[in-house]
Formats: sequence, C-alpha cells, structure tokens
Amino acid sequence: MVIPAQAQNASLGSDSGPQALPDTPAPIEDIVLAKPFNLSEGYTFDWSSTAPTVRSGTILVLKVDPALVVPRDALQPVLYAGDSPVQIINDGYPSGTLIGIVPGNIDLSEVPIWFGRPGLPERVTPEVIKEERALAERAGIAPLGEEAMARASAAAVESGDLASLLREEVADIVRDYAPEENELANRLQLPVVGPEAAPNQQ
Repeated sequence: MVIPAQAQNASLGSDSGPQALPDTPAPIEDIVLAKPFNLSEGYTFDWSSTAPTVRSGTILVLKVDPALVVPRDALQPVLYAGDSPVQIINDGYPSGTLIGIVPGNIDLSEVPIWFGRPGLPERVTPEVIKEERALAERAGIAPLGEEAMARASAAAVESGDLASLLREEVADIVRDYAPEENELANRLQLPVVGPEAAPNQQ
C-alpha cells in the first residue's frame, strides 16, 4: 500500500527551518467534509494499541492550524475524534487541509476533535485517550455541534475494502480538497501489490 506524503516527508522540516510546535491540546479550525463509509471486508486499524477491525467509519476533511502538521523529525501531535485516534491520510502542510479516517460509527456532532500531545498512534491506549480527552475538555475544546456536522455531511459510500476505499473515494477527495497533493492521490490509485496495509505516518 502507498505511504502518504506525510510519512515520506516526516524528516524534511520547513523551508525556513524548524518551527515551534503549538501547545496542545489544540482544536481543529473547521470541518469541511464528513463522508461515512461501509466496507465489505474489514481492515486492522493500527492507529491505536487495540488495533480493532474496522468495517465502517467516516472520511473527514478538516481545516487545521498548519503549524500542527509541519513535517518534523520528531513525534507529531496525535489527532483524536472522541475516543479514537484519527488515521491521517495526507500531509496537510502548508494548506492546513487535513484528510483522515475515523473508525466506527461515531456521532461526530457530539464529540470533540482535537490534537493531543505528540506521540505514536499505535501506542495510544484507552487510558491515554481518556487522559487526552480530559485535557481537551478542560481546555474548553467542545464538540462541533449539529449545525457544523450538517453542513459537512455527505452521503455514505460502500466499498469492498480499504484499498478500494482509498482508490475510489479518498483519492478524489484529496484532489478536490487538497489539490496541491495530487501526487498522493495518484499513488492512492496505484494497484495494490501484496497484503493490504493501511496508510500511516510511521
């Protein structure tokens, strides 16, 4: 499976030198798209320590502070939605347009979406999520609410597996909302060779 630009550029830094990491917890700026999906064949969600099998979820397009997603030779802030890390698909820098996948059937109008402390998603345990969410709530990071979600919501899609979802849906979303990352969209549509693997930034 293709590795997104975020993974490949993780040690590049910015043209003007290293940028300071903003304080976390930090909220997203806006939600642009929320597109639910269902898969005939589930995949292992390795963006958390529990590694659940995912057969449904939501593709998100978010506006975020670009400083939170600057490629760094260091751990990056983990993006959360409710009680789950978000699987980040693209680089998101410098545009501030971040595309990701939230596993499961979560009512995103009722949970916060935020950046927690830097870390490795595959090491995020339920206890870590509980702690990070408490920090976010104490910082005043609230759910987006029904109006924001209604504005962003799109019709659900059905796909065979993760590779099909990335190829048939996510690649076009990258082109539409993050056109500067068109190369990533092209890679997502390449044929899968060998066992399927979820894209990640590791």
